[in-house]
Parts: sequence; C-alpha cells; structure tokens
Amino acid sequence: MSGFTRYQFISYIRSLKIVPPLTVFGAWVIIFYTYKGVPILSSYAVTSLAIYLVMTWVTIGIFSIEGETEKHLLFVQLGSKHHYLWGKWAICLIIASFFMLFAIVYPVLMNNFKETIQPIHFGLSIYSHFFLAIFGIIVGSFFSITSFASTKYTWLLAMLVVTISISYEGIVEKVALFKWILLLFPPVVHVIKYLSGNDAVTIKLDFWLIASFAFVYTIISFIVVSKMFLQKEK
Repeated sequence: MSGFTRYQFISYIRSLKIVPPLTVFGAWVIIFYTYKGVPILSSYAVTSLAIYLVMTWVTIGIFSIEGETEKHLLFVQLGSKHHYLWGKWAICLIIASFFMLFAIVYPVLMNNFKETIQPIHFGLSIYSHFFLAIFGIIVGSFFSITSFASTKYTWLLAMLVVTISISYEGIVEKVALFKWILLLFPPVVHVIKYLSGNDAVTIKLDFWLIASFAFVYTIISFIVVSKMFLQKEK
C-alpha cells in the first residue's frame, strides 16, 4: 500500500498535472496577502475556499493519471480495489497538507495580520482548511471515479457543485425550498461560519454541532463514493 502511494505520488508529480493548481493556489495566497493589517479569521475563510477549489482540481488530476488498462492492472497487482482507492485518497491528503501548511503559516511568517494570532485562530484555521480540503477531495472523487457523469463532463459538474455549495446562503435566501435539497452538497458555508465574523470569537454549542455534521457528512460521502466506485468497476 505504501509502495503504491509513493509510486502514484511520483507519477502525479512527473505528469506535471500538479503545476497548474499549485501555481494558482500559491499565487492566490501570495497576492491575497499583499497588504498587511488584514483580519485573521475572514482571511483564513478565503484561503479555505481556495483550497476547496484547488483540491477538487488536484483530485480529478490524481484519478486521471492512468488509463483504464493500467488501472485494471493496478487492481490485480494490489489485490484489492479498496487499496487503489485509498492509496489515491492518501496522495490527495498529503498534497492537501502541504497546501494547508502554506495557507496557514505564510501570513504569520509575513506578519500580515492586524492582530496577534491566538491558539483559537490556529484551531479554527486548521478546522476550516481541513474540512474544505476534504470536501474538495469528495467532489473531485465523485465526478472522477463513479458512473454519475461521463469523463467529458467531470470538470464542469465538479465546478458546478463547488459554485452551488459556496453560494448556499444566497440560493436559500431566494428559494427556501432548496435548503433541504442542498443538504446533499458539501456544507462549505456552515464550516466557515465561525470565520466570517470578527477575530474575537467564542466557541459555542452550535460550532460543535456544525463540526459534527461536517464529520458525519464526510464519513457518509466517502462510503457512498467507495460503493459507487466498486459498483462501477465490477
């Protein structure tokens, strides 16, 4: 399993598919923090949204490294389709960790924030970047490895889901009925809710309820995507 993950990681780097998302994300963060004296939490909310988009992109790229023939050969070599799937997700998490580290640490090193960053700010930044990176992996996986959509519509549908999930509040405000339909989409807006106010934040019960919902959504989504992937590859 570790050998497969290492091999796939090297293959992904050599394919140069990482260059566009890496460049876009790095440039986004650097340009965003051009000015000093910016608020802490709302800034981290923006970079969390950026990592959501970029990890969707990265995941699609990782699952498109090999063709169908090579993929089925890997199934045989690994002895399990689960190992193939979890190996791919492991690479996504490794790359997401580098993006998260850069997004969280860079503004601190550059002294861009107007206030002194506190442990609660670090905690919320890790929480938001982690879950939005996971949501990006879920969206990218769903449209890359399941039979839900054909390959030529993968990117288009993935970006549509990303856009709708980010626009949740505006959509629900106009059409309240969509509130229940949009429960199927990643709870992006809910996760960054605590990062949209001022930097003097206090953790309350509703935060833990939202965090629990995001965790449950993540587990269920990975199970659903796994089952859909296995069903497709029968």
